[in-house]
Amino acid sequence: MILRRLRLPALLVVVTGLLGAAARTATVTGADLNADLAVEALRTPDLTRVADILDVVFGPVAGVLIIALLAAVLTLTGRVRAAVLATLVVAAGWTTSAIFKQIIARPRPPVADQLLFETGHDSFPSGHVALTLSLAVAAAFLVARTRWFALVVCAGGVLVVAQAFARMYLGVHYPTDVVGSMLAATAGTSAVIALRRPIGSVVDRLPFLSARGARDHG
Repeated sequence: MILRRLRLPALLVVVTGLLGAAARTATVTGADLNADLAVEALRTPDLTRVADILDVVFGPVAGVLIIALLAAVLTLTGRVRAAVLATLVVAAGWTTSAIFKQIIARPRPPVADQLLFETGHDSFPSGHVALTLSLAVAAAFLVARTRWFALVVCAGGVLVVAQAFARMYLGVHYPTDVVGSMLAATAGTSAVIALRRPIGSVVDRLPFLSARGARDHG
């Protein structure tokens, strides 16, 4: 039963790996670079400010702080199970992306085309997009079956698309990087959601957590 629930995450992992391998080829990189240049041609001071904000708000340091704050707020309001699951959703999506960064080791786009100075072999996939998508999924998970669900899903979708555009706009990622991050993050987040019941059962059996989460209906 568990293996059946994990079929979609497993498929997404395979697809992400294949896309990453293709992204290392000269043909795909050339096409990606042309697409980046087309996006970069749209640069304006206002768009640059927005892209810079997205870069900071969903960067590594801010990401850790957001996860910690989310977990703390949910725990203090008695939603311990929700706190654990939401934290795992974000962590799984973000970590899956980070693992692929190390496996694929794709060089960053040329520094000459960047508004930031990011070098190294960690272009595929985008950590910023993966974090943004993972947070959006966690938020939607937390408001599932409420009147806020549709609004949160739409807002999250817009935010993810904006972040994907911003990473190319800033010149630090290729189009296949942001697509790969969406696939990788979806693989990680969907795995946790697929296993939410057994994970929740484990949380409920932990004495300290179950006592704190007596009021938790998440």
